Amino acid sequence: MLNEEEKIQICRQYTLQCGVCEAENTFYRLKRDIVNPAKREGDGHALVYKWGKPGFDGINPLDFFWGVCQKCSFTGELNDAKFRQAERNIKDFKKGIHPEGMRNLLTGLSTGSGMGQALSKRLGDADPLVVIVAKFHLGIYSQCLLQKPTPGNIARYYLRLAWVYRDVEKFYPNSTFEKMAAKFVRLRTRFKLELPKQKDYPVVPGIALTEEDALRFARSFFERNYETLREAKVEDELRLRYLLAEIGFRLYELSNGQEDFKKAASYFSAAMEECLGIVSDKSIVGGAVNRAKEMLQKAGERGRELRILHKKRGGGDSESSPREKNRSISKDLIGEAGDEVRIKKKIRTEENGKNRIDEKRPTAEQKKEKAEESNPINQENSAVRQVAILKAEVEKLRIQVKELEEDNKQWKEMAGTDAITGLSSKVVLIRLVLPKVLNGLEDTGPYSCMVVSLDQFAHINQAYGWKVGDRMLEESARKLATLTEDGSEMEWYRLDGAHFVLLGPMDNNSARQRSVDLKRWLAKENTIFDQKQMSMKASIGLVCINRLSSSTSEGASKIYESLMHSLNRAKGKGGNTIEIHGETTF
Repeated sequence: MLNEEEKIQICRQYTLQCGVCEAENTFYRLKRDIVNPAKREGDGHALVYKWGKPGFDGINPLDFFWGVCQKCSFTGELNDAKFRQAERNIKDFKKGIHPEGMRNLLTGLSTGSGMGQALSKRLGDADPLVVIVAKFHLGIYSQCLLQKPTPGNIARYYLRLAWVYRDVEKFYPNSTFEKMAAKFVRLRTRFKLELPKQKDYPVVPGIALTEEDALRFARSFFERNYETLREAKVEDELRLRYLLAEIGFRLYELSNGQEDFKKAASYFSAAMEECLGIVSDKSIVGGAVNRAKEMLQKAGERGRELRILHKKRGGGDSESSPREKNRSISKDLIGEAGDEVRIKKKIRTEENGKNRIDEKRPTAEQKKEKAEESNPINQENSAVRQVAILKAEVEKLRIQVKELEEDNKQWKEMAGTDAITGLSSKVVLIRLVLPKVLNGLEDTGPYSCMVVSLDQFAHINQAYGWKVGDRMLEESARKLATLTEDGSEMEWYRLDGAHFVLLGPMDNNSARQRSVDLKRWLAKENTIFDQKQMSMKASIGLVCINRLSSSTSEGASKIYESLMHSLNRAKGKGGNTIEIHGETTF
């Protein structure tokens, strides 16, 4: 533990008034740029930190992440300006806290009981691991006491808690998971019971005592964060997808679960899909395209590593594919070449050692050895061996290039298809199909788009988890596809979450009638999986496309924005409703 003088070297000292109980607290917040990650893993975890001051390499920067009120235990992120400046308007700050949450805090303050007080008691523990785990759960608990908890924040906090567990040996070498967990396990049930009821949780937040538990909570809330994105930039969506892929990869490393593998592979595929869309979109230029290319390469390589790990663990086909045979040949060649190189190095090392030890050898022997080295036959044999080694290395590189080309081809094929439903994806719709429709609008006549969002899906995800949710989506997509099996030109696409799009040649009147028929049909249908049932009642947004007044890519973006605007209006009216966009020219 650092003393006050040591903290002052790397931190700024704050005296802040609590926005709940109005008590004054002293906090230490890291100075700007005093520490930076020198090397990161895919999910953002820092493998190495570079400190601006010497002597702090054994300190975890996350020890200074939270500010905990010593009186009421309300906890906030020290980098959050709203938390630091709560004293400027205490009244407004309190309005942001759920009434039930406020009661819990005040009751705990007066009685010395409650979850906040129970976790605060761990802050005085001699084990620094217990202290930081308590701080993170206080932070998560306090976030959940707000009127509108932010899924992205809860996800970030669980992800950083997972990093804490990953770094136990580095920063808390004298701590053990078992002793730490024993001090929290009894609080698990109470933690969930004392949280105010929130309908938008993907899962009820809880106490996570392992890296795997923390990552599962993080993934659930990042997924909810992705579903609720409204006007996020393309690059923000891309980064979030890639982060979900990396979290899935780490979970698969920890759990060896097939569902974790499938989910990670799906997100890598989606990230590459988004990258390909950015790269192929002529309206996007500059740094965004270059960053998309970099991420495309990175996601492809990481996805390939994921599949290799899966095969090592017994996944994939039992029969070796031609590519696997090539890999086997490559390994043999590499092994043979490597053996020869190692043998040559060993021989040279032994000869050099012998020369150094036996400096008094007869001059005649030295002359003999020198004559042998200069012998043309010996030189020729050495050259032959070197050529053989180089050939093996060239063959190794050729096989690697071929494997990469095959992997890139496979990922590009996957990129156009949604991994869960098998439908064409959002990027295919917006980047390829809609521009093509708009380009031929004069010849084909009007087209129409309907976005269909299953109203009950969020409840299913919350009640049963994403595994059941994914199966419900798969079954719902199959049912929707039966509506277009009559040879019509109508086609379904999946955007994200439970949002599907039906696109086809329809004028305004036909589209309106079809949307009404579709709404009635959906209201009567149910999706069933594992004895769990979900109504297919849906909110529908309708956009009719009659004319093009801009570029095809700009028009496609406008159509998508209009679809989502209409859908949000339908959702805002309580669902099971149709909203028709007024504009028909894009």
